[in-house]
Amino acid sequence: MDSYLVRNCDIADVETLSFRRQDILVEGMRIAKIASSIRPTGNETVIDAGAKMLLPGFVDCHSHLLQTFSKGYLDDYPIVDWLVRMYKIEEVMSEEDNYYAVLLGCLEALRFGTTTINEMCGQRYLDSTMQAIDDSGIRATVGLSHTDIPENDVTPLWTVEESLKESEELFHRHHLHLEGRLRTSCAPSGLPACSKELMQQLKGFTRSHGLIFHTHLAEGPVETKKIRECTGWGEAEALYNYGVLDRDTLLAHSIWLEDDELGLIKESGAHPVYCPSTNLKISDGIPKVDAMLKMGIPVCLGCDGEASSSNRDMVLEARIGAYLQKGASLDPSSMDLSTTYAMMTRCGAEALKYSDLGVIREGALADFILVDTRGNLALSNQNTRLSNFLYAGSGSDVDTVFVNGRLLVHGKNFLSFDIQEILEKCETLLSGLDEKIRGI
Repeated sequence: MDSYLVRNCDIADVETLSFRRQDILVEGMRIAKIASSIRPTGNETVIDAGAKMLLPGFVDCHSHLLQTFSKGYLDDYPIVDWLVRMYKIEEVMSEEDNYYAVLLGCLEALRFGTTTINEMCGQRYLDSTMQAIDDSGIRATVGLSHTDIPENDVTPLWTVEESLKESEELFHRHHLHLEGRLRTSCAPSGLPACSKELMQQLKGFTRSHGLIFHTHLAEGPVETKKIRECTGWGEAEALYNYGVLDRDTLLAHSIWLEDDELGLIKESGAHPVYCPSTNLKISDGIPKVDAMLKMGIPVCLGCDGEASSSNRDMVLEARIGAYLQKGASLDPSSMDLSTTYAMMTRCGAEALKYSDLGVIREGALADFILVDTRGNLALSNQNTRLSNFLYAGSGSDVDTVFVNGRLLVHGKNFLSFDIQEILEKCETLLSGLDEKIRGI
């Protein structure tokens, strides 16, 4: 693999909100050396960062990449109607639509500084999904969104045996492939669309194979009420009693929870995933993230699917999330800068079972970004760059992206893709898809 020497970068310390001017040597997939000055040997590609801010790449802990193509078609629908229309749209998509929707979502994420995605996807056209992730260069954990209880007339269903078989096939075909940047998970959709047996069997599979378990939790009041009527428990309480919650469990949304359920999540070590854009746009509700953080619960962030969030920019997602918690708690220190940056990077990496990701240190995986805060009028004060980037900037300020030691974006341009060509292809496919969707 190639080696890179990135000189004159301002490495951000999000704990102290300070910087240190350093050089970074990347060898293979990892950061080999960090020092105030590293002499080139002639074997590296040298990049002058020009005092750009260096951060770990962002980690998006909950995504549905296929929904990149359904963005705009599901706006302003209540969640029950939204879900039915979403399934119907996915049914009319071709394999080529699937590939380019996933590829476009990956490229959006990379351009805005996200280097790792935790993807929950369907079995249909799985090969094209995995090919798009491979082609993009992004790091990903991928799990299949199985269900075995119908929520509506169009919910796809699998038996427990089919779910286990497909999860095992996914594991053997893809786990730790692509030089280690691809991992697999089990990602059942969640209660009430999944039976106790399905959740327990898939959790057992993840435990025996060292994988994460990724599911939705308590996203809507109707679903949460249904679970309480059937079991006598809240959704988190049910998963706790099923033996599903532990430190390798990610819980997308986690909104309609009682205070005692937060205690169960804390006890288990599970990771709630905060998706504020979706929660606000489709009126899911406001999760108790401020309370979770004060309890020491390891919350991370996710952009969700663009059919609900219309967003793939983690900077915007984090800003919306921080503002929402500050307002809801009447505490301006809620989700402060250090906490929010950790949620975007290290906390997400740890939730996905990485000990060497989401941090900048020698020996860590070389997934990092350079942010140009000098070309944006809103980011003019270099002394408060970290604050201004989060509260006034966007992913568009990201200049350079490394994933697994590979330089994917530099000077705000992709090195391996003609983006205009990709966009023209997507527009052609979307024109054909539009006719099908409007007939639904």
